Amino acid sequence: MQNDLFERATQNLSKYWGFPAFRPGQDDVVRSIFDGKETVVLFPTGGGKSLCYQVPATVLPGLTLVISPLVALMQDQVDQLNSRGIKATFINSTISRYEVEQRLINARNGMYTLLYCAPERLETPLFQQEAPDLNIQLVAVDEAHCISEWGHDFRPPYRKIRQNIEEVIGKTRWMALTATATPKVRDDIISVLNFKDPEIISKGFERKNLKWWVDVSEQKTTRMMKMITKATGSGLVYAGTRRACDELADLIRSKGFSCAAYHAGLSSDDRKRIQQQWIDNTLQVVVATNAFGMGIDKPDCRYVIHYDMSYSLEAYYQEAGRAGRDGAESYPTLLVKRGDLKMARKRVADTYPDIEILQHVYTSLCDSLHLAVGSQQEVEEAVSLDNISKRSGLQKRVIRASIRVLQRLGVIEMSMLQEPEFGVHFVLSKEVLIDKVNSYSNEAKKQFFENLMRLFIPEALNDEHFIDQKTVTSKLGLNVNAVIKGLEVFSKEGLLKWQLRVDDPIVRVFEPRMKKAPITRHDAEHFRNIQLGKLEKIIGYAETSGCRSMYIRRYFGEEEVPDYCGFCDRCLAKDKLKRSEFTDADVMMLIQAITESPATITELQEKFAMPAEKVEAILKWLSKERRVTYSRKKNLFSAR
Repeated sequence: MQNDLFERATQNLSKYWGFPAFRPGQDDVVRSIFDGKETVVLFPTGGGKSLCYQVPATVLPGLTLVISPLVALMQDQVDQLNSRGIKATFINSTISRYEVEQRLINARNGMYTLLYCAPERLETPLFQQEAPDLNIQLVAVDEAHCISEWGHDFRPPYRKIRQNIEEVIGKTRWMALTATATPKVRDDIISVLNFKDPEIISKGFERKNLKWWVDVSEQKTTRMMKMITKATGSGLVYAGTRRACDELADLIRSKGFSCAAYHAGLSSDDRKRIQQQWIDNTLQVVVATNAFGMGIDKPDCRYVIHYDMSYSLEAYYQEAGRAGRDGAESYPTLLVKRGDLKMARKRVADTYPDIEILQHVYTSLCDSLHLAVGSQQEVEEAVSLDNISKRSGLQKRVIRASIRVLQRLGVIEMSMLQEPEFGVHFVLSKEVLIDKVNSYSNEAKKQFFENLMRLFIPEALNDEHFIDQKTVTSKLGLNVNAVIKGLEVFSKEGLLKWQLRVDDPIVRVFEPRMKKAPITRHDAEHFRNIQLGKLEKIIGYAETSGCRSMYIRRYFGEEEVPDYCGFCDRCLAKDKLKRSEFTDADVMMLIQAITESPATITELQEKFAMPAEKVEAILKWLSKERRVTYSRKKNLFSAR
């Protein structure tokens, strides 16, 4: 039976994805799933984790439930699956309760092969009611490191996944997948998911085609531009703030490169457009915050430059690993200057506020939601960061950080708005508004207000009603600035109140409101201390005098690894021979030979009657100078 399922899976892999066979490791995972074994998948970024559950889903008779922490990742994967003819959908906080209910009904009726949802969704009464009838054949816990408080993106609801599902559907197949699990995190995943004697399938954390590089310089911008100018193909630059993204993108464009900035301040349409232009190679470079890249399938990214340091080696490995997913030589580079390390420690401290600030934000948040002590919030609601800032006297960045910590501590559920929204509340009755609009002699003004009423009434008569920016501008036939000017006019006339809400969070307080947030000082400081420990590890990576590839592999728990990879900047520096040991003529001779035809070390040694050690030394020197490329599959050196 299992062989028949695997054969059908291989056929579907070819039918829907165009691949003739599974990669090494993927085949073991798929067989393990069909054998009914609880399976832990530890594949590096670009290792093909998603196919490990997507392909079996096309063979299993019921529904595959995918638990994912990221709204954008759900959307990207669902779009890709539907484009291949595989029925998939998602449920999360970006869609209405009615739409969630409809999609669950559709799933119950067998209309989908895969259903993606956030872990928080599993606890809702609606999901608990529908789950027994969904015929769930496989649960795939993606980004499973979120289960562990020792992981780099801990999400408390992940720890309740198995309980929330098995209590209502009983037994089914289970798998957990991650690209960034240390031994401690892996053990935590297995324990929390209650896996008994699981099949652990790991491809290791070595990426032989990646040339790990750290560039220490006070002139980071100059170094970045030199790398971009020298590089071939497309690349990514990661920066820590929206402002840095915009400024660096402007600089890169001014040097003649097609480039765009990507961050949460852009509309969903703009982000999708930039992603697609980069995938299509219309854009050479994208300068982005760390949100960029999740779920984006682009195999030929040739370099990833971190202008700002990540806060953990897990995050850095995941982001840098977006280079060279096709197996070709690629360069992940970390730019560092002396002040960066001190700044990174400060940013971590700012990201995990003290308990007094967390308590203050909790109180202000509950007040903003009009929750009295003891009252329960029934449904998710968007909250204005501006309003909370006014109530609390705290900066928005501090409030954002506090809300994220409260989420990690399981006090609230939170997601960010994906689209800017206009909120309108008419403060007069409909009859008075109609009389008012009929009194206008300016036809354009009259038309604007009539269209506005048609769009927002009746909901906006009783309370503030929000509609996404794209719909408002489309229905009114105006750009954003014109809509804002019109709303401001009518606000001054006392007809309405309005706001433009950009990336405000949608939140739900889990328990009835308390006088103080149900957290202790230890809770508040625990995550900060974990994160500071992770930061020291990536600082150690930047400062190590040893092989960088080995540093990464040992961090993720590989024990029997050599001290030398031969291609990171540290290994190449150690291998550097004195130039007196080979001549310019030797170099030019080898360069000319591999320009005419790629060759192996043995072929070059025989052609020029040169010792293999000398040929290897020259090629290593040329590799450090980035004048040659190496295909490990074919064992061939080529000139750049």
